[in-house]
Amino acid sequence: MRSLSKVAGAVFALALIAATFTGVKQSTAADSSGSKGTIALSLKTITNDDFQKALADAVKAKVESTGYTFLLVTAGEQTAVSTQVNQVEDLIAKKVTGIVLNPMDGNAVVPVLGKARDAGIPVVIVDSPVAKGHDDLYITFVGTDNFNAGTQAGKQMVQALGNKGKVLVVRGANGSVAGDDRVDGFKKGLEGSGVMIAGEQPGNWTNSVAMQVTENMLQANKDVQGLFSASDVMLDGILEALSDANRKGVVIISVDGSHKAVDLLGAGEIYGTMAQFPQKIGSIAVEKLASAIENKSAANSIPKVIDSGTMLYSKDNLDEAKKQMF
Repeated sequence: MRSLSKVAGAVFALALIAATFTGVKQSTAADSSGSKGTIALSLKTITNDDFQKALADAVKAKVESTGYTFLLVTAGEQTAVSTQVNQVEDLIAKKVTGIVLNPMDGNAVVPVLGKARDAGIPVVIVDSPVAKGHDDLYITFVGTDNFNAGTQAGKQMVQALGNKGKVLVVRGANGSVAGDDRVDGFKKGLEGSGVMIAGEQPGNWTNSVAMQVTENMLQANKDVQGLFSASDVMLDGILEALSDANRKGVVIISVDGSHKAVDLLGAGEIYGTMAQFPQKIGSIAVEKLASAIENKSAANSIPKVIDSGTMLYSKDNLDEAKKQMF
């Protein structure tokens, strides 16, 4: 039986890192230190989430190298949507110079994005898109083409299962456009094959919930050969459920490309993970935001979508995965 004790330890360690981030000096405009102003990053949490932590590190490094003061605000939980909205409203009230936003809910952030626009504060969206029809509220979206990542994962699942079998799907949190796009893409990748989805439930981006819903789906579906997870952050919970149910040989494909997933690949516990590149996402996001702030580029000249790319990490390219993982 796998134990979640290591996960608990990781949560504590990363919580200390989060405390360090949130201690960054706050500023609302150019100050006596010579800063050009403050660029804030808003996301769900960096605790027990390697992708979000790597993204925050990349944004911080680029913000400071560009001459601005960095400010991180985190909602603290994977599904604390209202907290994120309130925090962005507070950033607007503080008159920050610009905002990099990773929306937890693509619809819930629309009103506050309107407030930022009205206040003249430019925003760049990263990782998870805003609901369609609101691209006038931000400069650009920088991130993985999540639908494509899911589609490629679906095709890999078909290949791994020999074009037949049943699979389970552990989604992200309800309201997450990125999570929905990954799952919708996965279903697209299965089209025309003999692989069918036997169960599908949200794991809320957490190991505890992912473990519970996987257990539920396994009880209802005894004959399962594969499982797709919308994120690496839920793999420990999923593997715990499979171990408890004594289910071996299930082909698991996830999304993120974190060091956790690469380690599991090396151990033969998962089949693959669709890699994201948070360092690239964070750097490009700040570059475009600073360019708009400083009028180096007209906002309408910047592409509305900038795809940071994806690739499958598997046992066949493990060495490359180890070089690029986060």
